Amino acid sequence: MNRLHSATTNSRTVLVAGLVLTLCALAASASARPEKIRAGVSYYSDELIETGPVRDIGTERNYEEVFQRYRYYEVLYDESKRVVRCREYERGEVIREDSYRYAEDGSLLEHVTDPPGKSAKPASAPTSN
Repeated sequence: MNRLHSATTNSRTVLVAGLVLTLCALAASASARPEKIRAGVSYYSDELIETGPVRDIGTERNYEEVFQRYRYYEVLYDESKRVVRCREYERGEVIREDSYRYAEDGSLLEHVTDPPGKSAKPASAPTSN
């Protein structure tokens, strides 16, 4: 009986430790933006972070490193360190470009995807007639 209880306790400990490590890894990748962000400068990565409608990059890489990859991403930020453009490349060709506009309060006003896809506006954005 004690062996069964001990095995169950050990299994739970391993499971909890694995879960904690997984959550830490996800949190680290989700917050992996370039350390210093300057407006209008291109930043590259082979990782894409999608949180809501805004696409951002993971760990920053230099252009020569990502260009060798099959798929990579380029982003531009504004003065407030918000993504204003995200390009997705496949074999060196742009296959998707997302552009973002923000309201004065910092909320996302407009998100346009070109190609493929279609224009999208957040539900909170006012519509024009």
